[in-house]
Amino acid sequence: MIRSMPARTPSMPLITARELSARAAAAAALLQRAGACTAPLAVVSASPAAIGVLAPAAASFGLPLLPLDPALPEEIIAQLLAQTGAGVVVAERAYAGHGHIAVDEILACRATAAVPPSRLGPDDIALLVATSGSSGQPRAVMLTARNLAAAAQAAATRTPLHPGDRWLACLPLFHIGGFSILTRCALAGADAVLLPGFDAARVWQALRTECITHLSLVPAMLAQLLECSAEAPPATLRHVLIGGAALSAELAQRAVRRGWPLQPTYGMSETASQVATLERLSLPWRAGQLGPPLPGVELAVTQDGKLKIRGPMVMAGYANPGHRRGDGLEDGWFVSNDLAEIDDTGELRIIGRADAVIISGGKKVHPAVVEEQLLRCPGVAAVAVTGRSDATWGEIVTAVYSGTLDETELLAWCRAHISSALRPRAALRVAALPQLSNGKPDRQAIRQLAEAM
Repeated sequence: MIRSMPARTPSMPLITARELSARAAAAAALLQRAGACTAPLAVVSASPAAIGVLAPAAASFGLPLLPLDPALPEEIIAQLLAQTGAGVVVAERAYAGHGHIAVDEILACRATAAVPPSRLGPDDIALLVATSGSSGQPRAVMLTARNLAAAAQAAATRTPLHPGDRWLACLPLFHIGGFSILTRCALAGADAVLLPGFDAARVWQALRTECITHLSLVPAMLAQLLECSAEAPPATLRHVLIGGAALSAELAQRAVRRGWPLQPTYGMSETASQVATLERLSLPWRAGQLGPPLPGVELAVTQDGKLKIRGPMVMAGYANPGHRRGDGLEDGWFVSNDLAEIDDTGELRIIGRADAVIISGGKKVHPAVVEEQLLRCPGVAAVAVTGRSDATWGEIVTAVYSGTLDETELLAWCRAHISSALRPRAALRVAALPQLSNGKPDRQAIRQLAEAM
C-alpha cells in the first residue's frame, strides 16, 4: 500500500564532497607516513566519506584510486588488487601483501585551510573501478583524468549542472554510477551530498529538506521511492537519472505521472558512466529508448547486434599491474555485451544483454522483453527472466519474481497474456530478487535459483 511519509523523520548524517575534500591534506600526510604514495591506492569500504576524502588525497600524489566493494568475495578482492598493482589498502582489516591503513584513521582526519592540488595529468590513470560483475567476474577498468572530464562534460549537455546545485549520491561510490557524481560536481562547482547507502525514507527526507536538484537511481530504488510517498517530489528536484538496469515502461509511467523528472541513461564502467541520456522521459515511452548519444560519443552495432562505443570517455583499457593501455579495445572501440538498435535518426535503444539471451527450442528470447510483459501482471512486484537448462528444449524460459501471486497463478496469467514463443514455462516466487550492491539484478544468482528448482 502506498503511504505518505510522516511530517517529521529522524535526522540523518549528511556530508558533502566539498567538506570531505578539506580533509584531504591531512589524509595525504597520513598516506605519506604509511608509504602509500608510490602505487595505486585501494580503499575497501562502503563508506562514502572515506572515498570522498581519499579521492583528492590520492590525486595529490598523482596516483589512481581503486575503490572496492567490501562485500566482494575475498578471492575477488585479492585478484583486483593484484590486477591493478595496488599498494596500500585502506580497509577495516589488512590484506596479505599490502600495507594497511584503517578506515577510521581516514575518517578521523581533520579539515585544513588548503585542499591539496591534483598532480594527475590529463592522460594519467585517475580511477581504477571494478565492473559490476552482474553476469560474470568483475574486472578493473582504467580511467584517465581526461576520460572522467570528458564524461562529465558530455553528461552536462543533457543534465545541466551549475554552482549551487546539489546532487544526492545514494549509489555506492565504489561503482562508476556513484563515483561519477563526485567528478561532475567537482568540475561544475556543485555540491555532491553523500548518503551512506540507499534507504527510501532517508532519501525522501533529503529531497524534501536539502534542496536537492539532481538524483541518480536504479529502477529498484525508484520503485521504493514511489511506495514511500504518494506525493510528487519537491519542485527543487530537476533531474533524476535512472540507469544501471532496465527501466520498465510501467514503472516509468507511474513515476512520470507522479511528477518525477526522469532521464533514462545508459553507460558503464568502461565508458566512465553515461554515453546516452534522454533529456526528459515523456509518455508514451518505449522501454530501452535513450535518444541520441552524448556529444563526442560514436555508436555502432556489430553484425551480431552488440553495441560498440568510441569517444574520449572510453577507458584506457582493462587494468594490469604495468598500466599498459588498450586491453579490451579494438581500434579505440569498446564492444559491449548489450544488444542495441540505432534508428535512422541516430537514436539508441537497448534491447538487453547478449549473454542473457535464452535459446529455447532453437528460438531466441530476450529476457527484457518478457520482463516488460510480466510487470503488467497484477500481483508481480519485481521480476527477472532467465533460462533453466533442459535436455529437450535446451533452456526453459523461467520467471523469478516477488509478489502476491503464487507460481500457478502467474503461469496461468502468462498463458492468457504472453505469446507462446516468449511465455515462461516455469516460475519461482522469492521474497526479494537477488541484487548486487549497486542495485542491479544479480543475474548469476537468479540463474542459480532457477537451476535449483
